[in-house]
Amino acid sequence: MAQITVTTAQLSALTGFLQGFLKLLRRLAYAAVAGAALLAAVLARGGFSGGDAVVTALLLAPPAILLFFAQGVGALIALPERLWRTPGEEGQRVGELTQFAGEAQTTRLSGMPSMLWRLRNTIGSRDIAGAALRLRVLTPSFLGLTAIAALLCIVLTGVGLIALVVLALG
Repeated sequence: MAQITVTTAQLSALTGFLQGFLKLLRRLAYAAVAGAALLAAVLARGGFSGGDAVVTALLLAPPAILLFFAQGVGALIALPERLWRTPGEEGQRVGELTQFAGEAQTTRLSGMPSMLWRLRNTIGSRDIAGAALRLRVLTPSFLGLTAIAALLCIVLTGVGLIALVVLALG
């Protein structure tokens, strides 16, 4: 099997491109949120009903999907750096767990909730398995959903501009 080698310069160029693309996606999502808000304002002119609230919430789903995708890809971009730091963090984690073990012997029942919260942060926040879960944004079904959400965000931005004209004239 052939081995693939990627240089640091290639990885840096890819990272720069992806960060620019993610910035574009975030801007599109924010524009779609503004479009949904303008459309909600047009709907509210005749009284805002429960159905209007449901429609507004549904209109906010595509930007939310786009922002979730951008956040996931941003986390994937940071993954090589995170893997590079992992050996040093493991030693720090062992020290923190040793400290917790010492505190657990002297902690009263009333102090347990805060200690468990700190333990959760120590164990869960730096886990590589948690970083690997971000790969779910690259599944074919989620990529398809993201593409549809991006198209809907473009449409929603256009509809928001039309709603702005309606609000300005009315």
